[in-house]
Amino acid sequence: MKNWSFSTKLVAAFGACIALMLMLSGVALLKLGVMNASVAKFADNRLPKAVELGELKGAFTGYRLSLYRHIASGPADGQRDRAVAEARAAVDKSVATLAPMLSAPEAKAALRRIGERLPTVYRNDERAVALSSAGQDDAATATLLQSRAQTKAIDTDLRALRTIFDAQEDKAKAEAAADYSSARWMIALAVLAALGLVAATLTVMVRLVSRPLGALAVTIDRMAAGQLDVTLSREERSDEIGGLTRSVGALRDQLFAAEAAKDAQATLIVNSIGSGLESLAQGDLTARVDAELTGPFAKLKADFNRAMDAVGQTMVSVVASADNIANGAGDIRQASDDLSQRTEQQAASLEETAAAMHEITETVRETAQGAARANGVVSATREDAEASGSVVKRAVDAMHGIEASSAEISEIIAVIDGIAFQTNLLALNAGVEAARAGDAGKGFAVVASEVRALAQRSADAAKDVKSRITASGEQVELGAALVAQTGEALTRIIGRIAEISALMSDIAASAEQQSTGLQQVNTAVAEMDGVTQQNAAMVEEATAAARSLAEEADTLKREIRRFRLAPGQAEGGSPVHRLQARVAGAGW
Repeated sequence: MKNWSFSTKLVAAFGACIALMLMLSGVALLKLGVMNASVAKFADNRLPKAVELGELKGAFTGYRLSLYRHIASGPADGQRDRAVAEARAAVDKSVATLAPMLSAPEAKAALRRIGERLPTVYRNDERAVALSSAGQDDAATATLLQSRAQTKAIDTDLRALRTIFDAQEDKAKAEAAADYSSARWMIALAVLAALGLVAATLTVMVRLVSRPLGALAVTIDRMAAGQLDVTLSREERSDEIGGLTRSVGALRDQLFAAEAAKDAQATLIVNSIGSGLESLAQGDLTARVDAELTGPFAKLKADFNRAMDAVGQTMVSVVASADNIANGAGDIRQASDDLSQRTEQQAASLEETAAAMHEITETVRETAQGAARANGVVSATREDAEASGSVVKRAVDAMHGIEASSAEISEIIAVIDGIAFQTNLLALNAGVEAARAGDAGKGFAVVASEVRALAQRSADAAKDVKSRITASGEQVELGAALVAQTGEALTRIIGRIAEISALMSDIAASAEQQSTGLQQVNTAVAEMDGVTQQNAAMVEEATAAARSLAEEADTLKREIRRFRLAPGQAEGGSPVHRLQARVAGAGW
């Protein structure tokens, strides 16, 4: 494995990871299939049974209620007969629909008992319906009560079915929890195995690739820093790392040879050009490089010699320029003295003008500030008025909201009145039922009478509250109209204040413009005064500079005398020769 190429090692590592991911995916898909089967079983079998059982209980309860309504509603009515028949048909349909869904023996037995008791209940109920249609409500009620034992047994069987379904659901939940636990453990074990394989792969890659590359990178960094006495690995490898190690060794040998050649060239350059630079430092401009240099150093030799020639020619030009500078410095100094006196007089006049303009500007600025403050007061008054208008608008909106709330309360009271009426009707029916029950229903009759009285009081109270809400709504409507009139008055006030604010703004703007114009004039005068002061200072500096220039020209002449030029450059007709003759004649 050590001699494998990088591509082979990477393919092997990623292949192991991909195989492990496929294994994890297979385990997850297997467990998801098991859990999906459990969910499908619940959705296709247990859930429809529970829904249909609820339908059966609702249909049976509706059937019993239709019987009670039939008896409690007075004379015979074909619509109530149809309601009883439809409720009975719904019970039979639910029993027939639920029967093929059941698989547990106890559930089938409970449904079979229900089916056996229903005909008995139906026959007894038919007699009660016939008596109710004939107007014999008391006999119908007594007949209806004869099937109470059967109906209670049916209710017991329905509860038994509910208990059986609940037990089946609990069992299904336990099975689903067991499947989930098993899937979790299997996936956890697969993940641990995957982590182990990844760790092993990373360890092998670090040992075979990362560590050798790190050591080689350190070696290359040391070579880049100039440390060529590095030791490379002697391990024979046929992969990319082995080839890179051999290339680094060859590079190290070439760097050794280049370093030796560079030292030899550096020694030659120091010996030849260094001596020429030493002569130049001593003021000898006649020194030249005569050593034989090869390669790029030959050009360096020629460049040095040309530079020395150019320096000699420059020194000749410098001598001539120094003489001209010395002559012109005196003229500049005299002109600067005259200009300095005239500038001082102009600066004094401008200073007096600037002081007068400053006083005028301060007076106009105070006027502008007063107008601005007055404008601010008017603007604040306008904002207060606008805020008051906003408050009035919100008050109007609040009045409308109270009016709408009053209407909603009236609707709620109407609903309460309707509920009281329905309660009164139900209490009346309850009293009728209690009367039919005889002595056993006396207590219930008393309760029904109290409920009826309470409903009557609720209705009376609702009417009273409704009348008061109506009166309150009228008052709110009147208040909203008054607040709206107040808002219109504030709107007119705001308009007048806006006109005053506009006039004050114009006055403040005019004063501000005058102040700004005077400030600009004052600024211009101050700038002229500053410029004059600067001119005076600059004239003094120019005078000092002229004196300094003359002194520097003399110093430059003395410095030039220590340079030794080549014979061709120091001829009698050259500027340098003439300057040296003048200096000698002047006794410098």
